[in-house]
Amino acid sequence: MNEEIINIIANVAEVPSKKINLDTNLVKDLELESLDLVTLVSTLEKKFDVYVNDNDIKDLQTVGDIINYVKEHL
Repeated sequence: MNEEIINIIANVAEVPSKKINLDTNLVKDLELESLDLVTLVSTLEKKFDVYVNDNDIKDLQTVGDIINYVKEHL
């Protein structure tokens, strides 16, 4: 699952997945903007059939945060 999520993030960020690790920051390292984050969350919701609360999005700072969130809400 981790690899799938990293590949989705890499696709949205338009960077090679090998440049992404659990500590990669979505905004600082990948330069994702708010629209990118919405696209990312929407993609993850569809792929893993999870719901991401709008209030939780601001807490998803790193790739590790996203992976943990998806695993906790499956």
